[in-house]
Amino acid sequence: MKSVLHEIVENKREEVARRQADRPLSSFEKSVVPGDNCFLSSFANKTSANIIAEVKPRSPSMGDASKGFDLAAVLSSYNKYARAISVLTDEKYFGGSLSLLSEVKKLSELPFLCKDFIISRYQVYEARAAQADAILLIVKALTDVELAGLYEDCAELGMTAVVEVQNEAEIERCVELEPELILVNNRNLDSLEIDLSTCERLMPLIPDTVVKVVASGIENAQDIKKLASLSNNFLIGSSLMKSENVEEKLKELATALDGISLDVDREVEKLPHQAE
Repeated sequence: MKSVLHEIVENKREEVARRQADRPLSSFEKSVVPGDNCFLSSFANKTSANIIAEVKPRSPSMGDASKGFDLAAVLSSYNKYARAISVLTDEKYFGGSLSLLSEVKKLSELPFLCKDFIISRYQVYEARAAQADAILLIVKALTDVELAGLYEDCAELGMTAVVEVQNEAEIERCVELEPELILVNNRNLDSLEIDLSTCERLMPLIPDTVVKVVASGIENAQDIKKLASLSNNFLIGSSLMKSENVEEKLKELATALDGISLDVDREVEKLPHQAE
């Protein structure tokens, strides 16, 4: 079976090459204004759930967002309960774009993550030109040289690199960069299967000086409570995009840890393997 990630990255290389031909980096590179790394401030609260709420029109695993999806209404809810917003900017597989990010930016003052399959310096500059505060760097999709170069480009533009890992080897590869933030994705990007035990296994291997974010498979407040000793930071997309009442769902997730004393040393309740 062909890896889903491999297929997407192959398409992304062709897509970026076309965009570069139409609009060379030299035509806008010098006009890009660096950010101030404000994305990291999203995780300052250590006593409740910090939610990065995602705008994702569709995905290979989820299909389309709910029929009632209304961007303005969704963002009104995000502005109330989320700490930051993630915007999918891949068009072919996720229905997003940099134009969507710009549209979302007009409706919210929260910090923004440009969530895409970043494989080129060109994309880093595109993201910052669209006023992204952070970009996603998927370790599985990059060589060590590519990862280090893109991480440096991101830092130079005052953005936060959200470094995504899915296994032990990828943690070993990325910690050499001394990243400020590591995201553990419970979704296998080759098969798209979800296993929440992934973050249970990997989170303890990440240095405590690093901001740790859990992504994929978070469906309800109980999931957040079970994972609270690993991290209180969660990137949530599909369960919000599929919800018929986004505000009610997001409030449930964002307030899941209210009134609970977070103790990173307590044993995590083991979760069953989950697949979507």
